[in-house]
Amino acid sequence: MNKNFKNRFDTNNKNLQYKKQIVDYYIHNGPDTLTVLSKVLDISVPTASKFVSELCDTKILTNYGKLETAGGRHPYLYGLDPTECFFVGVDFTPGKMHCAVMNLRGERVYEQMNIPFDFANTQACLDQIGKEVSRFVDNCPQGRQGIVSIGINIFGRLNPATGYSYTYFNFSEIPLGKTLSQEIGIPTYIDNDSRACAYGEYMTHFLHHGKNMLFVNVAWGLGLGIILDGHPYNGKSGFSGEFGHIHIYDNEVLCHCGKKGCIQTEASGLALHRKFIEKINKGGNSTLLEKYDLSKGPLEEQITLDDLIEATQQEDILCIEILEDVGEQLGKQIAGLINLFNPDIVVVGGALSKTGDHLMHPLRSSIRKYSLNMVNQDTALKISYLQSYAGVMGACMLARKKAIEDLTA
Repeated sequence: MNKNFKNRFDTNNKNLQYKKQIVDYYIHNGPDTLTVLSKVLDISVPTASKFVSELCDTKILTNYGKLETAGGRHPYLYGLDPTECFFVGVDFTPGKMHCAVMNLRGERVYEQMNIPFDFANTQACLDQIGKEVSRFVDNCPQGRQGIVSIGINIFGRLNPATGYSYTYFNFSEIPLGKTLSQEIGIPTYIDNDSRACAYGEYMTHFLHHGKNMLFVNVAWGLGLGIILDGHPYNGKSGFSGEFGHIHIYDNEVLCHCGKKGCIQTEASGLALHRKFIEKINKGGNSTLLEKYDLSKGPLEEQITLDDLIEATQQEDILCIEILEDVGEQLGKQIAGLINLFNPDIVVVGGALSKTGDHLMHPLRSSIRKYSLNMVNQDTALKISYLQSYAGVMGACMLARKKAIEDLTA
């Protein structure tokens, strides 16, 4: 663990545990008084004052001034200090890399989005990730010395507890998280992209709307991030959330996992792209056809998911029709999740959520049709607030969470 960050706490194990609880309280509740803090932690006000004072001295907490009240004494408010401890998040989308810096209070203070980057399962790509993240850290205004930890989102199956990745960059017996930590020179954690999106969305917008949330990540593939009792749910080996690879359809469509009939073959960006090409090959018409020269290669190799999303936003009839079918299929499967989990909130994010009501209208209708009424009424259905920032902010939030959890006496 970053020694500078650890030294801001206390080497006494009992004191450290209390201080971690205090920081966690302020992360989830914002500034508050010593009286409230002492009641929550079941410690005396003088003890709470001692710990908070020590954390203020080391720039973990700060005094926000007196709380204005109707009468009597005005207690001081304390909260997280945003000035010295920072966390980096790294996220990937097709052809792009996104980096951001977040302060201890959870505010995004610096970013570089849409950095051109070709993500591939090669040693060269892994080396490039290390170089790009190091470059970003060295150039950020907060400075390398201010960065406590880094969170990097990786596609596929991985175990965030051990740092091993099994789908990508499984080139060594050394955990990927450790390899990246050594390469970058700062403690680095890896996690699944959908789980990071879920945590970022939850911590920034839904923290006080319930403790159980599902984040449906509808991008090229289909992922699921699960928040249970306010915490990311990893599963035994870190493999939870493989929503897109549940076998549902007898469509003989081969999924990239190697199996046929997975949910994402009918309800994902991949499905939208495939269905569009099939419709065009059968004589369908689209405004997108005006933009491409078939002499340069097959249409399916030229048209991207971003093209289809943009065409939908511009009211392309064929794209809208196909997206309605994708939304209906996705709604059926989300209805099953609602019946199974009975969550407080379901958030729909990922690239396809940028189409807004074109996706959400058929999705909502399908959920109402296929979920149990009483269960459905308990669940709020929302579209992502963070949109393209969900992954990178989730990575920052997880980097902070894991850094604090990993503090040891």
